[in-house]
Parts: sequence; structure tokens; C-alpha cells
Amino acid sequence: LHSSASGADLRPALNPTTSKVITTPIQLLSSDERDRIDQLVRARSEARWNGDYTSADEIRASIDKTRVVIPWNHILQTMSIEDKGILIDCTSQDQDIDLEYKVMVTDIPRSDGGGSQWELVPTNTPLVKKTEQREENILQLAHAALGMAASASERGIDADKEILNELISRAEGRLRVLKQRKEMSIFFPGAAAAAGELHGRKAADAILWFALSGAGTTENSMDMFNDLIDIATEELQRFGMNSSCRAKDVLHIVERVAMAGIVGESSKRLYRVAASCLETKMESYGSQEGIINETSYNADEDESSSIDYGSIIESLRDFSFGLHSDRSLLGLWRFSTRQRKQRAFFQNAARHFDGKFRQDDTTSDQLSSRSLGMNCGNPDKYNWSAMFEDPGRPLVVDVGCGMGVSLLGLASSNNGSGQLSSDSTAMQMNWNGCNFIGVDLSNLAIGYAQSVCSRWGLGDLNFVVDSAENCLDRISETYPGQVALVMLQFPTPYRFESIAKYNEDHTIDVTTDTPPSVVKRGFNSQLPEGAASDDFMVTKRLLSQIHDIVSKRDGQLLIQSNCEDVAVHMRNVATTELDFQSVPFSNTVTSLVAATQRAQRWVESGGERAIGKGWSEEPLLPLGGRTETEVACLLDGKPVHRCLLRAS
Repeated sequence: LHSSASGADLRPALNPTTSKVITTPIQLLSSDERDRIDQLVRARSEARWNGDYTSADEIRASIDKTRVVIPWNHILQTMSIEDKGILIDCTSQDQDIDLEYKVMVTDIPRSDGGGSQWELVPTNTPLVKKTEQREENILQLAHAALGMAASASERGIDADKEILNELISRAEGRLRVLKQRKEMSIFFPGAAAAAGELHGRKAADAILWFALSGAGTTENSMDMFNDLIDIATEELQRFGMNSSCRAKDVLHIVERVAMAGIVGESSKRLYRVAASCLETKMESYGSQEGIINETSYNADEDESSSIDYGSIIESLRDFSFGLHSDRSLLGLWRFSTRQRKQRAFFQNAARHFDGKFRQDDTTSDQLSSRSLGMNCGNPDKYNWSAMFEDPGRPLVVDVGCGMGVSLLGLASSNNGSGQLSSDSTAMQMNWNGCNFIGVDLSNLAIGYAQSVCSRWGLGDLNFVVDSAENCLDRISETYPGQVALVMLQFPTPYRFESIAKYNEDHTIDVTTDTPPSVVKRGFNSQLPEGAASDDFMVTKRLLSQIHDIVSKRDGQLLIQSNCEDVAVHMRNVATTELDFQSVPFSNTVTSLVAATQRAQRWVESGGERAIGKGWSEEPLLPLGGRTETEVACLLDGKPVHRCLLRAS
């Protein structure tokens, strides 16, 4: 908005009918007007430099009386937004108004080279509309979209796409308003008063919330995502280099965009800017190896953790940073787990939607108003020709897939056969030649997974909301190709039971990573009561269904859990009560540390260890096939118990 008094950076007059970049009203002045003001400012600076303050004051008085007039229609021609009536009271008569500016001078200290700068400041803004208190906020609309999806999921129904698209359209309208405010602020600084609603990481939060709601499969929603990413990029450019902005603050922004599964040129620009910001932080922190000790990402944890920013910067630079990066998966894990904080967040979002946006009388508290059974077992959802480009390919099934990140990684691999685990003799899979299907009872999780799948254009991947049993029945009865692999990855564990209490009434109440203070308050009461409970997903009947499917054409069953007792139970049922056999590994587990309270209790009660033949020390899936739970365990130094079974 200002020009140097030395005249060194004065630019030639721009024709407003052809110029595409207008950053200051000074650009709309004629060369004679700019030269006249610049000469006055320069003369005053020289007088002050020579100690002639009397002359400097006289020149300053002359500058203060100077008024610059710019015709309103001259300004209109520089604006790119078509609907100029959103923020501007402009009638056909208004376009003949001349807008008046005064000259504001800022002196530069001698220690910084001396001289002065000047800018044009409007004396009034008669055409700019005042900001309404009731104007919609982008973050509120994103929160409402997530609340709508969470509310529908709690009732066992899909999110209403019409309502979601309406919220997206309203967000797009709001973004147009903010764009115009920013553009108008070149001429009227007060016009951008409300643009701060997306300062900091707010744009990134809105991106993630809209993505979790299932948005992102239409051109309108992609435009919204790209606009929000551009705003997040501008925010990093504005404050990312400041000392008040921590390295973690930069990381949180790119993590949220990656967690949303947004890819493209907009996200690449963001990653480049973020990398530059982080490099500046590394220099200011004096980090030689890119390692910084900062408070852990999880706000609920009091301990500190070391973050390898050097590796993160490298991944941002080469654009390998994304949904399947460790930090992104860790963040997604916190949203996908049923922790008290996250449950409260989703419930609050649902109440927000119910209170301000719902069109009918049903609220999220009326969970029994729609039966889950109405949405499960629908044969129309298993139209294989519509689901897959080639329904004859071998099928990979993820039962209880959650947010679907494992299948998203496997299906999007450019060369899956080259990303096999180190023990490739155990699982010979040509991932590029497979179809993939994920099934889960959570409408919210499947909505997110399917929206990412659609944005990425994965024609060999699909997700369905259904019970595991219904899905496997349909696959067994109608899928035209081979079922190559069924995956049971980290099913919600049942409440811990010692060997003495196995298959009896269960009184011990300890979950996988739950501290005793939480257990006493009963926050794991939502877990199935025990291994024999019908509420535990992996029943003998389910394993029997899987056996029938994979035995037809030499398919396999992958079992993974972070609870040792749960992993042992699933494998024992499959191998002792059904005709599954363990696949041997060259790199088996030889020892285990009981890293959780649950594992310690299992060992103390004499439980069978997940050690020896059939238990793999190494991951069995490609790097991109890791689930968010697996990454959370690995980063926390906790074991993952893996086995691969083959039907005899």
C-alpha cells in the first residue's frame, strides 16, 4: 500500500482495464500525480535529514492538504468478482461517485536507512456495506456439516447429501464474500474486517471437518476445498515466519489438509510454503538434525515428544507427505477412536446441527427413530459391475475397515507388487490386480472413506455400510471373482478377562491404553463384555464365513490387533475350532514386552503369548496399507500382533 519516497520502486501507471494485479490504489494514479506526491515526500525527508525541521513541517502541511480523487468506476474495472453487490452498495448512479484519498506518510528511522514511505488512505467509505452480525461463518458451516453427518451416523443412516451440498454451497458463497472483502481492502482497509474468521489454522480445521462429513465428491466441493487451502497457504505466508508461530502450528495446518485426503496443486503450494516456514524454524531453534522437542501433538498428554521435522520437511518438498504419513494417520486415529474428548466433539457438532440447521423434528438424541437394519443387508449395494471396473479381479476385503485408510493406501499404490513386506514369501499379492471393498457399521467413517476414494478416482475400491455377516454373505453368494484376502484389523476389543474368567462373567474392566483413573469412571463400558459376547465383531460364525469364502480359491485371512489377548483368541478360534492353519514366517516374534496395563494383566493371569510360530515380527502389508491404529502403536512403542492364516 505504500511507495518509497526515494522513488526507486515506483511503478508506471497501469491501465485498470487491462491490469490483472492491483495491489494498491497508488497504481491507479497517473505518473504526474505519483511524481508530484513523491517529490513532496522526498523533499521533506531531505529537510529532516539536514536538520531543517521548519521546512520539513511546512512541506508536511502541504502533504496533509493533498487529496487524491479516484473515480469509482475506475476501481470497479479492477475487480475480478462479478457480483459486486455482495458487499458494495453500488447503483448505476453510484458509479459516477469520485472517491477521495489522503496521503499518509511514515518516517523510516535513520538506523534503518532513513527516508519516508507514503500510502493512500480513504477519507470515507460511502459504498461499503457494514458487516452484519448474522453473517454465516465458514467454520460454523463446516461444524454443522460434520454435526449433520455425526447425527445421521448415530441413527444408523447415511448423511443427507442434499443438506450437505446446501451447506457446501453456503460455504462457497461465504468464501466469495471473503474474497471480495480482501479485494476491496486494497481500496478500503475496513472492508476486510470480517476476513479474519479464517486466521491461523481455522481454514485447515474447516477443510478437515468438511472432509469428515463426507464432502468432496462434486466440483462445487472441490472448489471449496481448493479455496480453503489457498487461504491456509496465505495464512502461513502471513504469520508462518513469525516467532509467535511454533513449528507445531505449521505442522497442524498441513496435517489437517493431509488428513482430509486433499491432493492437487493447491495442496502442493501449501506444502512448499510450510516447508519454508519449518526450515526457518529449524534455523531459529538451532536444530542441526531437524529434531525438536515440543509438547506432544495430543493436547491431553503432558509428556513431551521429539518430532523429526527434518524428515517432515523433506516429505513436504517432494510431495510424499499426505494421508498415509505418520503424523496424518496419528491425527486421524484420534478422530476415529472413541475417546471421551472426541465423542464429546462429535456430539457437540451434532447438537449444533440439530439446533440451527435441521429441517425436521428429529434430533440426534432420538437414536431409535431409524432402525439400523433398514440400512444393512440391502442387496442393491452389491452391484459388482457398478462398483468395480472389472468385477472379475481377485477381491481384498477389510472387515470393520473404519476410516478406510488401509484400503485407500493399497488401492492407490502405483506399484503395489514392489511394496511387499520384507517377508514377501508369506504374502504374495499383486495389489494392482485386485479389487478392494471395506465394510463397517459407521456411516460417518464410511462416508469419509468413500469421499476420499471418489476424489482420488479409485475405480477398484468401494466401501459399504453393512454388518460384516451380511457383507460376507453377499460376497460368498454373488462375487464373480476370487476372494484373495480378508483382513480383520484391530477390531474394537472386548473388556479384558483373565484366563480364570475366560468365557465366564467378566468383572475386570481394563481397555488397551486406558489409565486406571479412567477405568474407575467406567469410560470403557461401551466395549463388548467378553470374547464370547455377540457384541464382539469377530465371532466364530464370522470366522466360519471367512473360512468358507477363502477356502474356495486358496485365499488368506490376515489378523492384526494391538491387544495380545484379543489376537490370541481370534487365532485360536480360527485354528482350533475351524480349519485354518497358520502361515509360517522366517521372522517370527521371539519375545514380547507387556507394554500396556492390559498386556501385563494378561501375562500375570497366565495367558498364552503371541510368540513363536505363526506370529510375524514384521508388517505384512505394504507401507501404504498401514491403518491409523497400527501407526499410533508403532509411534508409541507398543507391539502389534500379526498372523496370517490359510484355510485347509
